[in-house]
Amino acid sequence: MKLLEQMHMGNVCFKNRFFRAATWEALADEKGHMTDELFTVYEELAQGGVGAIFTGYAFVMENEQPNPGMMGIYNDSFVEEYKKLTQMVHTYDTKIFLQIAYGGSLSSLRPPSEGILGASAIM
Repeated sequence: MKLLEQMHMGNVCFKNRFFRAATWEALADEKGHMTDELFTVYEELAQGGVGAIFTGYAFVMENEQPNPGMMGIYNDSFVEEYKKLTQMVHTYDTKIFLQIAYGGSLSSLRPPSEGILGASAIM
């Protein structure tokens, strides 16, 4: 059965063809850092045998978090927890990819600001 066979994309080898789609778990803390509950979600996915995990989206600017509980990746304070996450899922031979997001014109900055970036001035 092809679903259970290894596959390659470029130089990345996946143990099977089961990919966990990126979803918003709403389990990160208020600054976007991983919580024990969020680590558990990803560990259970890896233990379950999925070949690759695309994480829930992570916001890239500290003052621009489109949804509560989103993961963040706006400064180096996230490096160690993402290393831990990556190493953890790799112990199950699972690949992991971090989905990053910027809300653009759908953002509301905290504190309120005119500093929303976008491809055009249209809101």
